[in-house]
Amino acid sequence: MPALNSEASFAADDDDALIARIAGGDAPALSLLYDRHSPLIYSILLRVLRNRAEADDLLIDVFQEFWQRANRFDASRSSVTSYLAMLARSRAVDRLRSNRARPTVPLDPAFDTTESNASDPSQRAQSDEQAGQLRRAVTQLSDEQRQAIECAFFDGLSHTEIAERLGKPLGTVKTHIRQGIIRLRDVLRISIGQSEETKP
Repeated sequence: MPALNSEASFAADDDDALIARIAGGDAPALSLLYDRHSPLIYSILLRVLRNRAEADDLLIDVFQEFWQRANRFDASRSSVTSYLAMLARSRAVDRLRSNRARPTVPLDPAFDTTESNASDPSQRAQSDEQAGQLRRAVTQLSDEQRQAIECAFFDGLSHTEIAERLGKPLGTVKTHIRQGIIRLRDVLRISIGQSEETKP
């Protein structure tokens, strides 16, 4: 049986290279992709679900689903960060709706939703950096885009529910969300690129 590629052999690979490896069945590549993106994805799940156990459980499901569908990922349509965030939000909303009949455990108000469930200080630092990039990106959205995206991603509302909450037509809400996601993707790509350039 051939040996799996070591993590060290592709530690410097970008996401596109990792995805190619994952599509070829390379499990260590998935592990590295998980290490890179799980803090941000976990924070999205936690904001929607407001339940740590549910977020922990669904985090694994999101990356397992990506593992199964990696060969269908189209990098020309979205970045892997955007794709994973959309997948996480979709699965979290599905879980939230299926659990609405059950009471949920509220989060401690002092709990920082950007905190990773990992105890590794380097992963916490990475989580803080990614959360900071996301917060800065959100500030560059218009008020309408920000409100619609926060309702969709963090409150777990459907497009119809967002339209009702904001008092706007459904088509307008969909446009704000679509344009906001495109803007976030572009800002995050620039931010991540600048971060990479400043690394020693």
